[in-house]
Amino acid sequence: MPFTDDAELRVMFRAEVAERAGRLAAGASACATGEVDPALANDLYREGHTVKGTARMMGFTAIADAGKLLEEAWKGIHDGEVTMNPALAEALEGLAAGLPGAVDADPDIGPPTLSEAVRVLRRALNHGGYQGDPGPGPPSGAPGEHADLGGLLGSIDAWAFGENVRVDAAGLFRLINEVCSLRVDAGALAGLVDEVTASLGDPEATASGLARVSASVATAEKALEDLQAKALDLVASPLSDITGTHRQLVRYLARKVGKEVRFELVGDHYAADRLVLDGLTDPLRQLLVNAVEHGVELPAERVAAGKAPTATVSLRASVEQARLRVVVEDDGRGVDWDAVRAGAIRRGLLPPFHGDQGDRAHLHALLFSPGFTTAEASETTGDGSGLAKVAAAAKSLRGSVVLESEPGLGTRVTIIVPTSRSLQAVVLVRAAGQIWGLPEIAVLDTLNPPAGADGERPEVSWHGAPLPTVSFADAVGLTSKEPPGRLIVTSTPAGPVGFLVDEEIGRRQVAARELGPLLDGAPHVTGAALLGGGDVVVLVDPGRLAERSRLIPAPAGPRPRVLVVDDSRGARQVVGGALGLAGFEVDLAGSPTEALSALAGQRYDAILLDYVLPTMDGATLVRKVRELGIIAPVVMMSGQATDQDRERALAAGADDYFDKNDLRRGALADALLRLVAAHSGGVPR
Repeated sequence: MPFTDDAELRVMFRAEVAERAGRLAAGASACATGEVDPALANDLYREGHTVKGTARMMGFTAIADAGKLLEEAWKGIHDGEVTMNPALAEALEGLAAGLPGAVDADPDIGPPTLSEAVRVLRRALNHGGYQGDPGPGPPSGAPGEHADLGGLLGSIDAWAFGENVRVDAAGLFRLINEVCSLRVDAGALAGLVDEVTASLGDPEATASGLARVSASVATAEKALEDLQAKALDLVASPLSDITGTHRQLVRYLARKVGKEVRFELVGDHYAADRLVLDGLTDPLRQLLVNAVEHGVELPAERVAAGKAPTATVSLRASVEQARLRVVVEDDGRGVDWDAVRAGAIRRGLLPPFHGDQGDRAHLHALLFSPGFTTAEASETTGDGSGLAKVAAAAKSLRGSVVLESEPGLGTRVTIIVPTSRSLQAVVLVRAAGQIWGLPEIAVLDTLNPPAGADGERPEVSWHGAPLPTVSFADAVGLTSKEPPGRLIVTSTPAGPVGFLVDEEIGRRQVAARELGPLLDGAPHVTGAALLGGGDVVVLVDPGRLAERSRLIPAPAGPRPRVLVVDDSRGARQVVGGALGLAGFEVDLAGSPTEALSALAGQRYDAILLDYVLPTMDGATLVRKVRELGIIAPVVMMSGQATDQDRERALAAGADDYFDKNDLRRGALADALLRLVAAHSGGVPR
C-alpha cells in the first residue's frame, strides 16, 4: 500500500506539515517589512527542505514541489540573490498556508489553490530578479547533426532540465576558469600542428614537433578528465537529500508493529546525480519497510533466540570508482529458504523434491519476481511486488541488486549504481560488424572462447558450472561473418550468461543518450553514445537481451533483410542496431555507389535511405533503384529534407517517408514490418 493511502501515517504527515507550514508562514509575515534576519532565513530554508524531503518520501509530489520552491526562495533570500519585499512575503506566506490542505488532495497534482499559490510565488520571485526553476524542457536551439544524428538520438537534456540543482558559485567559477584555460591550450596545440606541418621536409624537426604535440594532447586529456569530474561534482546532491526522514520512518514502522529497532545511517554524505537519487528513493524506502515489518523479530522472539530485544536496521553508503553502493541490512530472522522453496513448488515454479541446495540462485531470482512473497500482505508492504520494484529501479539506473540472507542471522540487500546518470562505464565489443556497449558493472569476466564455441548453443563451463552461452549477433538479430573471438560473461537476474562476440575493444566512459522515439521500442536497448570519429555505440542491457534470446524461438524462416543507406557512419550503426534488435537482418551502405553494388548482388525485402547523400539525393537514388526493376519497399528518412524533397521522394517511388525527429515510438520498425508484409502478400497495404 502506498504511504499516501495509510490513514494513520497521513494524519502524522498532516500534523508535521501543519507545524512546519505555520513556521514558514509566520516567518514570511515577519519579513514583510523587507528586513530579514539571516538566521531566520536559514531556518526557513531548512523548513522548506524538510517539507520537500518528507513529502517525497511519503509520495506527495505536489507538496514536495511546493516545498522545493520554498526551499529555493529562502535560500536565495539568505544568500542575497533575492530581495525581500511585501509582495514576495505575501506570496511566501500564501504558499506555506496552502500546504496543510494539500495533504487531503491528489498527491500528484494537489489542489488548485496550491497550484495557484506556486504560480504567485514564481511571479514574485521573477519580479525580484530570481528565475527559480524553469520547469522541464530542453534549452532553445536545435542540436546539430553531430550531437543527435539528425534526431535519431534523444536529447540528454530531456531529463536533466527537469530538476533545478543549486551549485556552489565558487566551484562554478573555478570550472569556467578551467574551460578558459583549456581554450588557451587548444590554441597552443593548433600552433604546434602548424609548426609540424611547416617542418614536414625536415624529419628531425617533424619528429620533435610530433613529440610536443603528443605531450600537449596528453596534458589536455588529463585536464579534460579533471574538468569532467568537477562538472559532475558540481551538479551532484548528497544522499542525505533522500535519507533525511528515514529515521522517523523506521521509528514509526517499529512502533506500529510493536518492535524495538535501532536505526544506523552511515555514509549519507556521499553524492550522486539528482536523477540517481530520485531513482533510489522508493527502493530504499521499500527495503526499510521490509526490514522492519518482515526482517526483524518481536522483542520476545529475539530474547528466546538469544538475541538482544532491540533489533538493528542499518543503511550504509559508500562510493568507489564512480559507483554508489547502498547496503540495507538487518539482524533479524533472515529469509526462510525452505518457505521460499515450498512456495515456488506450490506455484509450479520448481519441481517437487528439488535439491536442498536447490538452485539457491533460482530462489534468489524468485524473490525479485513480481507478486512472489512468503509473507502476509500488510498496509505498508502490499502484495509482494516490493523487491521486484527494487530490482527494476536498479536496472533502470543501469545498476545491480544482490540479496544475501542466512536463517537466524539477518538479511543484507546491496544496490550498486553509477553515481552519474549521464556518464556510463561500458565494455565495448564488436559483433556483426558493429560496435556495442555492455555496462561494465554487469560484466563478470572476459575469456577466449573454447574450441567449438561457434555452434548455435555451445556448451561452455565457467567456474565449474555450465554457462548459458549465445552468439551476441544472433541475440541482436544480425549475422556475424566471423568466428567468435571473445566470450563476455555477464551478470543477469537469472544468473551468469555468456555472449560470443567478434572482438573485445576495451573499456570506456561514455556519455549515454537515449534513442529518439523513431528508433525506440526494444527494451533491451538502453541508448547509444557517440565515440568520436563518427562511431556510435549502441548500449544494451545484457539481462534483457539474454531473456529475449531465451524466450524468442529461432525464426521458422529467414528474417526480413533490409539495406540501410546513410553517409553518416553513426546513423548507420544506430539504425542498423535498432532494426536488428527489432527482428531484421541488416546490411549497411555508406553511399549510393555502395548501395547499388549491394542491390546488384543481394535481394532485399526493404530499403531504407537517407535523403541527403553524397553524389545524388535520395529521390534520384530511388528513381535509379526503380529503373533497375527492384520493387522492394523503399522508406526515406531525413532530418534536413523539406516538404518539397518529401514530395519528390514519394513521386520517385518511395513507399514512406520519415523525419528523423518523428516522435512516434518505434514507428520506423513498425512501418518496415507493415510494408514487407504487404509486399509479400501477408496483409493488405
